[in-house]
Amino acid sequence: MTAPFLSLAQIRNRLILTARWVLRDHQPGPDGHCPICRTANCPVATAARDVLHAAKEVQLWSTATQPTEPDPNDPQQDV
Repeated sequence: MTAPFLSLAQIRNRLILTARWVLRDHQPGPDGHCPICRTANCPVATAARDVLHAAKEVQLWSTATQPTEPDPNDPQQDV
C-alpha cells in the first residue's frame, strides 16, 4: 500500500515502527559507541528518539478530553 492511501494513524504507526527499528540497530555497545555510526552520541538514534517523543505527544493531544458542556457562545447547528 502506498502513502496516498494510508490514514494518518497508519503513517504515525509506521513512523513509530521505523524509529524503534533504528534504535535497535543503533543501540550503543559496551564501549558506549554506536556499532553502525561508531560515534558516542549517535545522531541517528537521537533523531529516532525525537520521532518517538513527537509521536507520543500527538497521541496525548488526540486523547485529550473534550468539554462536557457546549459553549454558550458557539452557535448550534441543526443537522
